Amino acid sequence: MKLVNVIVTGSKSSGKSTFLKSLSQHVFTAPEEISSEKADSSCAVEYGRMQVNPDTFLYLVALSGNESFQFIWERLANGLLGFVVVFDAKGRTNETETKELIRRLKNLTDTPFVVVFNRLGSDQAKPAELKKEFRIPREEQVICCDVADRQSAKNVLLTLLKVGVKQVKKMDGAAVAGSAVRK
Repeated sequence: MKLVNVIVTGSKSSGKSTFLKSLSQHVFTAPEEISSEKADSSCAVEYGRMQVNPDTFLYLVALSGNESFQFIWERLANGLLGFVVVFDAKGRTNETETKELIRRLKNLTDTPFVVVFNRLGSDQAKPAELKKEFRIPREEQVICCDVADRQSAKNVLLTLLKVGVKQVKKMDGAAVAGSAVRK
């Protein structure tokens, strides 16, 4: 049996829990909030699970994007498919916090991530504008989604998988080119 993790993160009330509930067969919350020694704060952690095929389970972990809780990311790194950053595009609250979270992800790890603009209305900014505004490296990392809709949430996971495959191919190509240069 193979276990794969996806970390769903973002600011408070962005839609992380709803995303988890849309996809998961089982959702549970950690019985205690996790505290950070770096800051005088705590956060609840929610877990969801979905079976991808008979041998593979996808574990979704929803937690705060606050830098004080990055230690949890490190603990989940084994088997990590990537990150889903959820931003409430309708309310546009915590915009600065989300931009900082994206910046930290880019600087911290090569792990694939996608940014979900939850509940983006047709009268609001377009994906290309949001990519530029939030300084998201690649176009395919920007997803407009209703996290309450199961199919829309599934598309987010498929996009994350595609971003990861592209990154692996790019790294493999760079490794081959690098080995050719050394010879």
